[in-house]
Amino acid sequence: MHLAWTAFTNSLHAVWSSIDASPMNIMSYGWKILWKIPVVTLAVAIGSMAESQAGWSGAEMVVNFFSFNQDSGSFVTKLFFVVGFTISVGTLMLVRRIAKPMLWLMVPILAYFAAVPGVWNGTASDFDSTRYEAIKYKSANADALDQMSERSRFLSCQDSRIELTADAKVVCEHLLNVGQGDHAPGGEHGCGPFGIFGCFSSEVEKKKPNR
Repeated sequence: MHLAWTAFTNSLHAVWSSIDASPMNIMSYGWKILWKIPVVTLAVAIGSMAESQAGWSGAEMVVNFFSFNQDSGSFVTKLFFVVGFTISVGTLMLVRRIAKPMLWLMVPILAYFAAVPGVWNGTASDFDSTRYEAIKYKSANADALDQMSERSRFLSCQDSRIELTADAKVVCEHLLNVGQGDHAPGGEHGCGPFGIFGCFSSEVEKKKPNR
């Protein structure tokens, strides 16, 4: 980041040195900067959100491709990746056209949003936005669990980071209280090298009734 900032300031210094210092030219250049500031700011904001979605969906496609079911993801996941990537590239091209020195700041920002809110948060939440919200706010109710995928619901019911409400505990008790030799829904997951094999989490034993 320090290197990017140094390159950015050097670019601005080079541009400023080439400007005719007459009052009229300074006013004209000042106006060009003023209208570009909100445009660049909006481009960075939109590009960051788009890159975050592209990182999330792209990582999901990669993980799914190497999983035991050899599925690269749903059509919606692929669509979100293409749209997010296209929008982020579009914002970079716009900023390159109207304020090229700002790319030294914009590229690291977009890379951060792709890596952290995108890839990292997606992987940590099993690419389930509802589970991500539950982890983020450390709470989940029955409605939230109902909106999750089977795998995310299974993980959330046993996640110590998530505090379950009373109705959510009922859902989890029903989900995890499986019969002898059975597996809870969502217990299936990839294992082995690159997760190419199908495995099941250890079965959850029935709770013994209080005597």
